[in-house]
Amino acid sequence: MLKRSPLSISRIALFAVVSAIAGSVAAQDTRPTYTTFGTVGLLEMPTAESAPVGELAGTLAYSNQSFTNEPGYRSTLTFQLLDRLSGSFRYAIFDIYDRDTTETFDDITRTYDRSFDIQYRLLNESRYLPTVAVGLRDFLGTGRYSSEYFVATKTFADSFKVTGGLGFGRMGQRNGVDNPLGGSFDTRNEPNVFDRDAGVNTGGQLSVKQWFRGDMAPFGGIEYVYSPNLSFKAEYSSIEYPRRIANPAQEVDSPLNFGVTYRPRPGVELAADYLYGNELGLRATFDVNPNDRPTFSGFDQAPAPVKPRTAEQMEAARSWNRAAEPQLRSTLADLLEVEGIDLLGLEMTDRRARVRYQNNRYRSETQAAGRVSRMMTQVMPPAIETFVLEPERNGLPLSAINVPRSALEQLENTVGSTDAIFEAISVAPAGSSTGLTPVDDPEPRFRYGIGPYADFTFFTPGKPVDPDVGLRFRAEYDFTRNFSIAGSASISALGARDPLTAFRDDNSYVNVRTDRPYFGLDGGVQLDRLYLSYADQLAPEVYGRIVGGYLEQMYGGVSTEVLYAPVDKKWALGAEVAYAALRDQDMNFDFALYETQPDGERVEVGDYDVVTGFVSGYYDFDNGFVGRIDVGRYLAGDVGATFALSREFENGWEIGGFFSLTDMPFSEFGEGSFDKGITISIPSDFFTGQPSRTSISTGLRSLTRDGGARLSVPGSLYGTVHPGQRPELLETKGRFWR
Repeated sequence: MLKRSPLSISRIALFAVVSAIAGSVAAQDTRPTYTTFGTVGLLEMPTAESAPVGELAGTLAYSNQSFTNEPGYRSTLTFQLLDRLSGSFRYAIFDIYDRDTTETFDDITRTYDRSFDIQYRLLNESRYLPTVAVGLRDFLGTGRYSSEYFVATKTFADSFKVTGGLGFGRMGQRNGVDNPLGGSFDTRNEPNVFDRDAGVNTGGQLSVKQWFRGDMAPFGGIEYVYSPNLSFKAEYSSIEYPRRIANPAQEVDSPLNFGVTYRPRPGVELAADYLYGNELGLRATFDVNPNDRPTFSGFDQAPAPVKPRTAEQMEAARSWNRAAEPQLRSTLADLLEVEGIDLLGLEMTDRRARVRYQNNRYRSETQAAGRVSRMMTQVMPPAIETFVLEPERNGLPLSAINVPRSALEQLENTVGSTDAIFEAISVAPAGSSTGLTPVDDPEPRFRYGIGPYADFTFFTPGKPVDPDVGLRFRAEYDFTRNFSIAGSASISALGARDPLTAFRDDNSYVNVRTDRPYFGLDGGVQLDRLYLSYADQLAPEVYGRIVGGYLEQMYGGVSTEVLYAPVDKKWALGAEVAYAALRDQDMNFDFALYETQPDGERVEVGDYDVVTGFVSGYYDFDNGFVGRIDVGRYLAGDVGATFALSREFENGWEIGGFFSLTDMPFSEFGEGSFDKGITISIPSDFFTGQPSRTSISTGLRSLTRDGGARLSVPGSLYGTVHPGQRPELLETKGRFWR
């Protein structure tokens, strides 16, 4: 069976589009610049500087390899996760030395390499001391660029940045000296780099015992900032590129590299470099920062003002005419409709009004709660003192937000009103629907749409990007607010296609993900998804969901999930059990399992099904960080855990990373050793400025294999419930008065 496939990304080339649009995000300054490796630094060598926190940068670098006269490419995503911490993922195409047929290293092989970097700033620059950082380059790849380093950078006269550092591994090759730590640090054992039989193509493992070992070599350079958008660089590189098997086939005539960097506009950095004494390199970096936005504060329509009660009304507010309740309900529904909010139910007592509603417009439930509160002051009788707001999503009530009306009247337009209103507000579990008078509802509702799609398959061997375009039809029918049927079908404009290039990599596991390139290639209409979904509140703070049908492009089945999410806690617990069956590669209504014969023919051999299940823990770390751990059984039958950490910015951007470790041996998993990747979600209101709940999301794996593979089930309970709970409401409290 063919065992290798890359990740399919079912969104437009997200980062390229984002970077181009975000060109007017921020003013130009003497900010750090990027290297050919896509990290902050000089040309090849790093500096100790950090990009602005939250910055996401994509770098495309080209060079003409003088030794082979063939082009080399590097593409890198770098994210400044924290003020001091950055991480990078790189995909490179270049030539390497190959010893299979000759001992002279004249044979050259083209390779496609993935690597990860990390850098942490240890010390900030002061009047007398430089900025100091420590970093790891290619610490989760095949090790062809594997290096560790300490680096310091000092700025003089606001124009000169001087950098010096000590490198190990690849950065310790030129004029290296013995490791000053001695002992076991004198020797650096790197079998995975030089010995193909030892697994040069596996990678993905933390070679901790190699870090900061072996020879140590100095590197350094200078950057002259001529203007905020133009700078010149020169460096002494400690990378030598010796002629060894699997090393980059790079001829180095000089350790001195020179370059010029130009920023024609914010968000775009262009560079030309002269490298190794014989090579010209070109580079473009596109950066965007979720902390900035092209539309600045947005184009939200101003909210209705709070309508305070008069002293006379307060004095007379002992009771109200209950016969007016139907009219009040109708008026409030009309007012909320203007705000893009559906009033689902209303319960009124002498002193309290409880509303259940669905927010269809605002990304933040805090902003929706503020709008609902203001509208209620417009119509509620003066006797009503407490507003109980119950946001609902997908038929699930999220929480009960208790808002004192008098606090609204006193705090609007006052200094410190945001903190003060949340000191007055309390958040409790949502009540049952008992007592709520439902509002006339247009459901059941039928929604549909048809439009173009663009899918990209990245990182396949021999073809880094494989695009697919066509038309996709989506439809959804709601029987009730928590019971629906949804699906999508598509047809490719490219017609029938051959599978992507892959190589044979047999192991003892079924191809639960690596056969993805064989699905939907016949050129006909393909059924992407078709499923029934039901969700409900099982008890206060306990939610349940069941989804069944054709859940994704490769699998159909049934998934059940339960979530316990205390409304005022930072943690939540969940469990999911699913039965999954492999679909036919034609993506019709059939289920089948195929094997690839030695001649490449695909032969049906039966079917494949599996029961998977996970216990999950979630934790909100504040400042937008949310962690998740899933422990259980995966699609291939392997057992293990997935660890994920994401950060959501105040404007809705969310960037995260994950990795899975299971009992599938690294040798059977294949290249990469274990599953890992990053996720990006960008709200559409970041670009348009108009309030919206829609977003563009994608995920990126260094390589998709069968270990740690999970069923893709729509409608996660935690993703539905968390935005309406107290920790998330507090994270976005600044939007209450907007």
